[in-house]
Amino acid sequence: MSPEPSTPLMRQYHAVKQQVPGALLLFRLGDFYELFFEDAVTAARELEITLTSRNKEKGVAIPMCGVPYHSAESYVARLIQKGYRVAICDQMEAPQAAKKLVRRELTRILTPGTVTNGLALRSGENNYLAAAVRLAKRAGLAWVDVSTGEFRAAEIGPEELAAALEQLGPREVLATAGEEISGAFLKTEIEEWILDPARAERSLSDHFGVLSLDGCGLSNRPAAIAAAGAILDYLRQTQRTALEHLDRPAYYDRAGVLSLDAPTVRNLELVEPIFAGEGATLLGLIDQTSTAPGARLLRQRLLAPSLELDEIEARLEAVGELAAETIVRSELRKQMSGIQDLERLLARIAVGTGGPREVLALGKSLAKIAGLRGLAENLRAAPLGAIARRLDELPELAARILAAISDAPPPDIAQGGAIRPGFDVSLDELRGLSQNSRAHIAAIEARERARSGIQSLKVRFNNVFGFYIEITKANLHLAPADYERKQTLVNAERFTTAELKEYERKVLEAEEHILALERELFAGICRQVASEAQRIRSTAAALAELDVAAALAETAAENRWTRPVFSADGAMEIRAGRHPVIERLCAAEGARFIPNDLYLDARDPIAIVTGPNMGGKSTYLRQAALISILAQMGSFVPAEAARLPLTDRIFTRIGASDNLARGRSTFMVEMTETAVILNTATARSLIVLDEVGRGTATYDGLALAWAVVEHIHARTRARTLFATHYHELTELAAELEGVRNLRVAVKESGEKIIFLRKVEPGKADRSYGIEVARLAGLPLSVIERAREVLRQHEQSEQRASARVFEPVQIRLFEPLDHGIAARIRELKLDELRPIEALQLLSELQQRLKNQQ
Repeated sequence: MSPEPSTPLMRQYHAVKQQVPGALLLFRLGDFYELFFEDAVTAARELEITLTSRNKEKGVAIPMCGVPYHSAESYVARLIQKGYRVAICDQMEAPQAAKKLVRRELTRILTPGTVTNGLALRSGENNYLAAAVRLAKRAGLAWVDVSTGEFRAAEIGPEELAAALEQLGPREVLATAGEEISGAFLKTEIEEWILDPARAERSLSDHFGVLSLDGCGLSNRPAAIAAAGAILDYLRQTQRTALEHLDRPAYYDRAGVLSLDAPTVRNLELVEPIFAGEGATLLGLIDQTSTAPGARLLRQRLLAPSLELDEIEARLEAVGELAAETIVRSELRKQMSGIQDLERLLARIAVGTGGPREVLALGKSLAKIAGLRGLAENLRAAPLGAIARRLDELPELAARILAAISDAPPPDIAQGGAIRPGFDVSLDELRGLSQNSRAHIAAIEARERARSGIQSLKVRFNNVFGFYIEITKANLHLAPADYERKQTLVNAERFTTAELKEYERKVLEAEEHILALERELFAGICRQVASEAQRIRSTAAALAELDVAAALAETAAENRWTRPVFSADGAMEIRAGRHPVIERLCAAEGARFIPNDLYLDARDPIAIVTGPNMGGKSTYLRQAALISILAQMGSFVPAEAARLPLTDRIFTRIGASDNLARGRSTFMVEMTETAVILNTATARSLIVLDEVGRGTATYDGLALAWAVVEHIHARTRARTLFATHYHELTELAAELEGVRNLRVAVKESGEKIIFLRKVEPGKADRSYGIEVARLAGLPLSVIERAREVLRQHEQSEQRASARVFEPVQIRLFEPLDHGIAARIRELKLDELRPIEALQLLSELQQRLKNQQ
């Protein structure tokens, strides 16, 4: 920046810029928002717009670029999506009313976590701003979606903070400079003093008009209060409005939900495919919602299924009735599809960024609630009746909006014409003066023609010169003496009169009064909307619940899903279960998905699953987890029948994924995720492990996999599905009570195999890797050579096995290591487990190598 601004305008700009040093400042100049200096260079690059400069003639060129005022939202959205903060400085008075420099003020600061602009948001996802706080031995985490009003807070262990942030997925996180957090979000640093719990509690209580935060569930939770207070403080700085649409910060009890950590969400492809842009997700399959709030609620329930049996059963009851009532379900979904996003419309209106079109959309949507409620009230299920009673159409507000806002309003109230004729008498009178000007001008024109005798005389108006009388050069000698010359043209002269000037003043004043009165009336309607924020949010929440129930019912009916039941004995019994996403993909290709059964209980909680690659092991493991998640979120499930326990956590360790950017290899990632599972799983958890140990040497991997199974068996007794290519692990079924073997069946035909994709009791003794390689398209020469090497290896193993029983001829010049011999003599083979034999063999081999 220039250290010494040379003009009043630039001095004004610098004064505002100093308030927001870390943001791109959009400075309103007439019909444009302008950016200067470094901000202009950045914006021109990111928005791909022209970079120019001003003050070139003074030798100090100031870089600048601009975007049109009426289309600024799209440009702001693009900057926000790229992670920038954007500050808006608006003109606070009309240029013609300003005596000197137009007064300008900073009106709002937009950041990735505080944006309410629909162009910068995804309709089916929340846009969270979070605050992360560490106080003593607890961590506080609060989050808000400014675009919907949702506000939550929680207290967790400090070691859980990073995982909780990754699971929440905020766009922006508030934290102190010393807080080492990282992720796919913008970190905004805040001062330590802001995190004082007492100060935060006073601030929150004052804002929400309560004596204490006990009703929010925040009593004796100072870290959660500090985090929530930091968010409120930040919103006041950036939004500069009353924030009437925000909910009180409700305490989020993580003990009431099925916990899904980030690796599990990713591995099961719940909301995003593992490889960006490739593949289908469970959310994509079940999201048949008709409204944006419904889509967001469905996503929330999928990522945080319930652990409360009564809540789950109520959801299932609602889905069950709607699945059976095809006609009613269809009509409900049709009516809901005509209702716009109540939560985000409310937010934009409440923070002052909503225009006439948003207010009209809110009024029209509220007017449709009554019909929807009538349909829902006729349903028998008690949960649906409770939802219907919460659908409040706010008839007074809806009627006022529809009476006030014209059918096709402009996007901005400043453009005029937003208020419907007949709504306000004073406005109609002013409009009459303005709109009747044509007839009045025609009368003046007729009178002046008669008075002057000039039949070609015209009375016209333009924005530069206002009203004028135009006379051709040939008739100038007939112009009355009281005409005042206003403009000379090539073929004519333009004049005005005292009468015309007075009329022009009245018309222009009327236009100004019209715009001012429209603004005043519109602001009154917006205030009324904000005053009803809690009723609107309650209606939006009920609508979302009804939408989710109808969407899940639609999915269940389309795909022949069944209602799960919950077991009290911890048994997990799935009959003819199917992977919902894979089944859909199979159907699209004309193939049939092969269903499978599963049974795990407290007595036999662990299953070792073996079989060939591509045989269906991973699909079998994943579908068990997906069925559990669907059931606890309140959905029917893809199975003929399912009896399930309430699961507190689901863990998955599936596939290989290097994290080289953080210096973590495939094996390190695998072991880190496995460590989390072993350290946090409980007897109520479901563990899905796929090929643990394959990222290292064979013996190491087998030893680790063996030890992991033993640990789960001895410590947690969690229900576990463990797919492996280490066939030695199947010996655990004979050694450990509660471990069973399952295998994926194949049919051999010569050197070819057919994958039956059927899971059955037993163990596989081959991996069929070469056949899988043939199916993958490896050259035939490579396949044949691989088969030859395999035959040689198998024959070598057979000969080595036979030599074990041959007498050993000790060579005279190579004395036997007596330590090794003694170790072998002492072995009690009947007590030696396979894993211990392998470990011992590796140890003896290493000792012999060291002697060479």
